[in-house]
Amino acid sequence: MTRILIYLLALSTIMPTKALGQNIKIATVDLEYVYANLPSYKKLMTEIDSSSSRYQSVQKEKLVVYQQKLQAYQKLGKQTPEPVLKDKTTELESLQASMQEFQANADTDLRTKYASKFPEIEKTVRAAIAECAKELHVTYVARNYADYNAGESAPLVLYSSDIQTDLTDHILRKLGVANHTEKGKVRKNGIIK
Repeated sequence: MTRILIYLLALSTIMPTKALGQNIKIATVDLEYVYANLPSYKKLMTEIDSSSSRYQSVQKEKLVVYQQKLQAYQKLGKQTPEPVLKDKTTELESLQASMQEFQANADTDLRTKYASKFPEIEKTVRAAIAECAKELHVTYVARNYADYNAGESAPLVLYSSDIQTDLTDHILRKLGVANHTEKGKVRKNGIIK
């Protein structure tokens, strides 16, 4: 019984030591930069910006009409009958509600458009990250900027002095983006050092 206990104790000491001797390679990727240089993402953002501009144009037109009617209402004298004032007030409230509803619908449409197309782009980028990591024998890949949408307040940065551990250029190459402005330059938190 004591032999088994000693054997298990020795085995438990050797196993962690062996794990410590493994070659674990950690790399980083600037996802924001990858997306900014990816043609499919650029196209999506152009579509979103174009739709947003059209919605803003319509909203400005609605605002001009509202302001004109508001000025006309404010010019009405005290001698204006109560039913006319009430009708004009109702008309202004209706225009204001229409503008708010339009803005809410526009925001929803933009979010829906983004949400319907971005997952496929993200899937492609993640596949390229996994492929690069396998080719370069990288165990872990980390983002090197904060994802504020996910509630992070500080970037997930791991120290890396070796340009080989930044997979950003490799991933862009995998995604078919051969030339970009900061190719081969060392990045820190998404910014060129």
